Amino acid sequence: MTTSDRPLGEAESGAPGAVEARALGAEGGPPPTQAGASSIQAGARGPGAVLAATDLVVRYPGTDPAAHPALQLASVELVPGRSVAVVGESGSGKTTALRTLLGLVRPTAGAVTFDGTPIDRLRGDALRTFRRAVQPIPQDVDGALDPRQTIGSAIGEGWRAGGRAGAQPGERERAIVERLLDEVGLPSSVAERHPHQVSGGQRQRAVIARALAVAPRLLLLDEPTSGLDATVQVRILELIERVRAERGLGILLISHNLGVVARLCPDALVLYRGEVVEQGPTAELLAAPRHPYTAALRRSVPEIGVPFRAPLPAGPEAILVDPRAGCRFAPRCPHARVATCARPQPLIPVPAEDRAVRCARTPELGVLDPLVEA
Repeated sequence: MTTSDRPLGEAESGAPGAVEARALGAEGGPPPTQAGASSIQAGARGPGAVLAATDLVVRYPGTDPAAHPALQLASVELVPGRSVAVVGESGSGKTTALRTLLGLVRPTAGAVTFDGTPIDRLRGDALRTFRRAVQPIPQDVDGALDPRQTIGSAIGEGWRAGGRAGAQPGERERAIVERLLDEVGLPSSVAERHPHQVSGGQRQRAVIARALAVAPRLLLLDEPTSGLDATVQVRILELIERVRAERGLGILLISHNLGVVARLCPDALVLYRGEVVEQGPTAELLAAPRHPYTAALRRSVPEIGVPFRAPLPAGPEAILVDPRAGCRFAPRCPHARVATCARPQPLIPVPAEDRAVRCARTPELGVLDPLVEA
């Protein structure tokens, strides 16, 4: 188990609640934000942001200085009670973004702040507070659970870790583990089992329970439904949404699947080769994508009664556009034109809409229907 996967504990609260496991959170924890609050902002850090990134640039050592950075992220804020997604295919920079927000990758430029303090300045108790407050849910749940430990022991270890240096397993811990298992929809008997003795969906629930044991303020989920069948995926997403609503947690969801994102996150960032190509309300990105890459992702979402839709072929001028100097998506874009796509494009707000698009042809192309051939 890596340091980033092992949660640090936080003091138990005796506060009552409709859901018994909510009493495990810290007293006076942050309340849920209003439903209309924005999780993605283009300006400075808002007063309610727990974790914020500003003008991030990440270049890995040994890469070509002339190549594009692994990540360029202008601004993102994570606030309690709200969910935001980062969407893109493999290699788009999603995992780099997640690891940078967790402090596991040091940005080349820009800053990540926790409650207004840059995370690279956190030390001692402040760093432990950050580690408790911002909990990752890794994609590889098998690697996140120690095969030598029972699931109950893994959850209890997290609960003991924060401020309980000399705590020993006992009745109190067993009761808390049972309540956490109940909160994530698992029977108390699972506490006595090892990871290999339960299903993949149950392991995912156990990992979520272990993260909740430290009363976090944010959950950062990396492809939480990867490798699960469709029915189990739906149940895991329903669990995450319920926990978010009951505990007032902020959620960052990393995914390649817009269909999964649509169930959980009202706002989304679409990444391609390390930069945001479109951002805004998820429902609008699905119903009326404006960037060709967003439209391509939308086409890849399976739908009952809709024939398979192959990716659109690149346009006749796509091969003439150098992605190192111009639009990074141009070589794959069905709408690429040398005259407009051969130079870098900024992320431009769409008039009268709560979103922004990185495409020089957006005013000309308008809304792209992902179900219609170009």
